[in-house]
Amino acid sequence: MNKIKKYLLSFSAIVFFLLNNAGLPAPLAWTNFVALGEIRNNLSKEDFKRAGLLVLGLLFFGLIHFLQGVQIEYFIQSQLYFIYLLVSMLLVYKFLKRHSGQFERSFQILLYGVICLFVIALLFYNSSYDFIFWKNHDFVGTGNVFKRYQGLSYEPSHLALIVAPLFFYAFLELCKTPTLKAFLLFIGISIPILATVSFGFFGALFFSFITVVFTLYVKHKTMKKVFIAFLVTAMLGFVAIFSFENGIQERFIVIFSGHDSSVNGRFHEAFYLGYKCAEQKSLFFGIGPGQIKVIGEEVIRPFYQPWDPIGYSKEKWPILALPNASAETLAIFGFVGLFLRFGMQSYLFYRTKVYQNYFRFFLFSFLFFYQLMGSFYNSTAELTLWVLCCIPIFKKFDVLSFNGSK
Repeated sequence: MNKIKKYLLSFSAIVFFLLNNAGLPAPLAWTNFVALGEIRNNLSKEDFKRAGLLVLGLLFFGLIHFLQGVQIEYFIQSQLYFIYLLVSMLLVYKFLKRHSGQFERSFQILLYGVICLFVIALLFYNSSYDFIFWKNHDFVGTGNVFKRYQGLSYEPSHLALIVAPLFFYAFLELCKTPTLKAFLLFIGISIPILATVSFGFFGALFFSFITVVFTLYVKHKTMKKVFIAFLVTAMLGFVAIFSFENGIQERFIVIFSGHDSSVNGRFHEAFYLGYKCAEQKSLFFGIGPGQIKVIGEEVIRPFYQPWDPIGYSKEKWPILALPNASAETLAIFGFVGLFLRFGMQSYLFYRTKVYQNYFRFFLFSFLFFYQLMGSFYNSTAELTLWVLCCIPIFKKFDVLSFNGSK
């Protein structure tokens, strides 16, 4: 039993980072089912009180939405799932905090796991089974298909989101101990992320790096020279990408020209449609859980259908959604819900002193910007990573010790 407990975190981490969505429809994940069996044994009376407050808050919104009028079947299903998801996050927090001392070993194992999975995926590239690891994507809608790496996840950008903590760990490990092994692991985790060709990841990474470095430089008046070296290397890499024809270069050109359907749909179009959906019921409180499937038929489908009547038909796109966590929050819970979302994040940032640790600060900033460019409000992966930001892990990456200050 002790051996099982010793390897429990590593096993859970492998499931979460590599297999969590394998064989399941979005947004379900295998960790959802694991948490279901742990509720009674791991939540204390105090935890149940916190969960009760969250449920009361949702019921308050629910009453308003019910009085506004909802499609009751979708409303109950989504409301119950979201309540369960929030309660399961309490379990995730307790589990991760209890095993916080074992993260070092687990992350080392996962780095090798992600790299090995990518090597296996390369063997299937352009084969009849490449759909297992690769997804064909038409960024412009012209029929010009490009293969993006998705691993065993259900979507390339979702995989990029999932492995973000591993990327930050490998980067900081390289900064702290610049050895050949650390360099190879950083390159090894970077290549699968580049293969996802995820604008959401690249954009959030850029803004998070600028935010962390600028904030901590202003606060501590010191900066690791290696961060400057990384920034220069990234700029040189960017120049190198544009020096010859490749898939990443093509996507950047499409994005900057404003014709990238994926970026447009996840960013400004998502906020516009989220606002228009909320406007149908209440800009303050939104339309309610599960109602995008209904209201979207009046707002979202008519918006996209003129561009591609077949691709955005009911047969090709049966379930409507907004692929942006913040825009989806605006649509479902209105401006009040969006304010509470950002307010809770700000509270946790200061309450758990995220800014005192490079790893947590990088991850927190990344998630903050990522939620403006993608994901979903009920994403198990995103919520779990938010929880990870609030746990005191990787003490060696604490700002003062990392910078050599006493």
